[in-house]
Amino acid sequence: MKICIVLSTRPEIIKLSPLIRKLKSQRDEFYLINTNQHFLDKMSKVFFDFFKISGKIYNVNPDKKSQATFFSDSVKSIAKILKKKKPSFLIVQGDTNTGLAGCMAASLVNRNLQNRDKIKIVHIESGLRSFDDTMPEEINRKIIDQMSHILFPPTKFDFNNLKKDNCLKFKKTFIVGNTISDVLKRYELIADKAKILKKLKLKKKKYFLVTLHRPESVDVKKNIISLFKTFKVLNKKYNYPIIFPIHPRTKDKVKKLNLSFGKSIKIIEPLEYLDFLKLMKDSKLVLSDSGGLQEEASILGVPCVTLRTTTERQITLLRNVNIMAGYNQKKILNAVKKFHKKKIKKIKDFGNGNVTDKIYRKLKSLSKNFS
Repeated sequence: MKICIVLSTRPEIIKLSPLIRKLKSQRDEFYLINTNQHFLDKMSKVFFDFFKISGKIYNVNPDKKSQATFFSDSVKSIAKILKKKKPSFLIVQGDTNTGLAGCMAASLVNRNLQNRDKIKIVHIESGLRSFDDTMPEEINRKIIDQMSHILFPPTKFDFNNLKKDNCLKFKKTFIVGNTISDVLKRYELIADKAKILKKLKLKKKKYFLVTLHRPESVDVKKNIISLFKTFKVLNKKYNYPIIFPIHPRTKDKVKKLNLSFGKSIKIIEPLEYLDFLKLMKDSKLVLSDSGGLQEEASILGVPCVTLRTTTERQITLLRNVNIMAGYNQKKILNAVKKFHKKKIKKIKDFGNGNVTDKIYRKLKSLSKNFS
C-alpha cells in the first residue's frame, strides 16, 4: 500500500494527523504533498510541528496571486510528483482548493494509465453539503466527491447527501465518523493543562469565543460591521469578555475598514492547538463561521452559534447543539440567550476516537483488491 496525502491548511493538518501517525506506526510507505495554501507559519507550520508530521514531504510553491493561478500551478506540480512516485492511493480531506488540486492532478494522471495502475482517489469527510453554490467550498466538495473512487462520509446524513447527488455508483463508500473525534480524544485532557485562561485572565465558562474567516463574513462590509456591533451588545448584556483569535485575512479586512473594538472584544493572534482547544472547551459558547468548529464544539459539549446563513454540518442543528443565526443581530442575541440558559449534551455522531482505525482497515483491505 503506497499512499500520497495532499494537504496544507490548518484543518487538513489537524484532521489528517491521526492517519499520518497511523501510517508511520504501521511503517506503510507514504509521502505528503504540501501546496503551501496556508503559507503563514502561524496557520500551517506550527501545526506540522505540533502534530510531529514528518517524513517525506514534497513542498510545492504555486503562484498565489489568484485562486486560478494557485490551482493551475498546484495541479501541474502535484501531477509531476504523482507520475514519478506512482501511489496506489491519493488522499484528500474536506473541501479546500488544495484538496481539489490534488484530486484533479490524480484524475489527469490516471487518463494515461491502465485500470490496474490508476491512482485511487480517497475523499475523507465526503458528502458534506451546505446547498449553497455561492460558497467556493461547496463547489470543491461536490467535484471532489464526483471524482473520487473511495468516499468516507462522517455520518448517515452525509451519506444520504451523496445518494441524492447520484454520487455512489462505481464507488466504495464507508460511513466512519470524523477524524476530529480522534484528535479530540487524544488531546482534550492534555489541553486541560494549558495556561491560556490564566494568561488571558479568564474564568472558566465566563467568556465567549469568536472566530471569523470566511469571505461572506469578513469581505462583505455590512456583515462584518453588523457582527462587531453585535459583539459589543453581547459584551454589554452579559459582561463576558469576548475573545477573538483573529485570522490573518480577517485582520487585514478589519484594518482596511478601520473597525474599532473598544474594550468589548479582545483581539489575539492565532493560537497553538492546545491553547485554542482549551479556550474552546472552557468557553461559555462559541460564535463562529467555521465548519470545523461546529463539529469540535458539539463533540466537546460547547454550544455553537454559527455566523453564516448556511452550513454543511446540519447534523449539529438537528441535535440542537448549534444554531445558525447568520449576521442578524436579533437572531444572534436570541441564540446566545437560549444557550446561556441551558447545557447541551455532547454528540457522538462524529465517532468515539476510532475513526482513523476504521479508515486504515478499509484502505488496507481495498489495497489487496487493487494489487
